[in-house]
Amino acid sequence: MFSIPESGWWVIAVVATGFFMIAVPALATGMKYQDDPRRTPEQQTRQRKWMFYLGGPVLFAALLGANLLRPGPASPILFMYSVVIISIPIAIAPVRGRLIKLSLAQQQNPGTKVKLDRLTAVWIYGFLSVVMLGVVVAVMAATYGK
Repeated sequence: MFSIPESGWWVIAVVATGFFMIAVPALATGMKYQDDPRRTPEQQTRQRKWMFYLGGPVLFAALLGANLLRPGPASPILFMYSVVIISIPIAIAPVRGRLIKLSLAQQQNPGTKVKLDRLTAVWIYGFLSVVMLGVVVAVMAATYGK
C-alpha cells in the first residue's frame, strides 16, 4: 500500500481535497438559508461559496502541514488524510435529505436545539468509525513489518 512514492501520495491528497471541495457544496444543494434580511439570498450564497472555497484549502493545508512537521515518512499521514477527506461527503450523502430537513426545521424555529435522529447519527458515526478503524489497521499493518 505504501509502495506508492511520496509524490504520488501528495497528488492523491490534492485530488482528495478537490473531491471534498466539489462534493460538499453539491450535498448542500437545495438548502435555503435565512441569515441577514438586509442581504439578498444571492449575496449570502456568494459569500458562503467564497468562504468555503478560500478557507477550505487553507484550513486543509494548515492541518496537513502541522501533521507533516514530525520526522518520518509522510506517506501514512497523506494516506489517512486522503481517506478521511473522501469519506466525509460519502458518509453524508445517504442521509443528506434528513440533514436538509433538520436544517430547514432549525431555520423555521431558531430557538430550538438541533438533534440528529437516531438513524442519521448511527449511520454517520458508524460509517466514519469503520473508516477510521480501517485506516488505523492499514497503517499499523503496513508499518508493523518494517
